[in-house]
Amino acid sequence: MTIDVSSNQGAIDWSKVAGTGEVDGVILRATTKNGNLDVRTMENFNGVFKYLPDVKEISAYKFSYARTFEDASIEAFKLLQTLKDSSILKYLDRVYLDLEGFSGRDYTTAESSAVIYAYILAFDHFGVYDKFALYFNYNYLKNIIDPMWRNIPIWLARYNSVMGDVFGANVILWQYTSTGRIEGISTNVDKSVAIK
Repeated sequence: MTIDVSSNQGAIDWSKVAGTGEVDGVILRATTKNGNLDVRTMENFNGVFKYLPDVKEISAYKFSYARTFEDASIEAFKLLQTLKDSSILKYLDRVYLDLEGFSGRDYTTAESSAVIYAYILAFDHFGVYDKFALYFNYNYLKNIIDPMWRNIPIWLARYNSVMGDVFGANVILWQYTSTGRIEGISTNVDKSVAIK
């Protein structure tokens, strides 16, 4: 099982998380809206390294607030520079671009494509294209994200008993709940399962 965590989970007792024997992947929130590291990113990164050294995946995610190519380029470059400066970029398996609605509306197909393309160019510039991946929900997969991006590794959110038809997309993780519980974390936590 993979969990994703941020400052929303507060202080995590990683020794207790490890003691459950349930977690084999962790995805950390990378940066907040202002582009700075989440205040718990380094603490959680160090906790995973100390108590869960054999996890199959340690990655990060970035919730995007960009809707244009230009804004996404600035956001992506700042993200990657911040992760590089913190010395954790080289240890991350993937960095997921999180595309969700904000300010009361979803992305359009054109907007999401512009943002994805800007991020791809930034990851390529930093020499870490192999770490680039996407996160979005089932509606985005089915109706918003252009099918040409379906070959990129995808972490799919669908809170359902089944993942459903993924239309040939390269789904590698299925986030099946946002109300999971696990020893060592005092709040609800998202849980995902590896697909491939």
